[in-house]
Amino acid sequence: MKYYVQRHASGCVGNCFLWWRKGGNGYTCNLDDAEVFDGDDARFQSIAKDGSKYTAWEKDYIDACAHRHVDHQYVSDDAKGIRTANAEHHARPMGGI
Repeated sequence: MKYYVQRHASGCVGNCFLWWRKGGNGYTCNLDDAEVFDGDDARFQSIAKDGSKYTAWEKDYIDACAHRHVDHQYVSDDAKGIRTANAEHHARPMGGI
């Protein structure tokens, strides 16, 4: 079985859980960046046993609960009122403002 690991000790960011990021590089709200653990993985066993900080969730269940959303930091105020066909010209690139 496959799992995501939520860091519940830090709470949420807005209405999003914080997930263990791929490679142990901190935490992320983006499931595309979240590490997917195999239940037999020794590292997963070590992380998941710390119930005071982490909760393991079955990947299939969380994937079914996931919703697409827009991150406001990547939306340009300059694009307001512009037709959809032109809006991509004004969008800010992911990862920077």
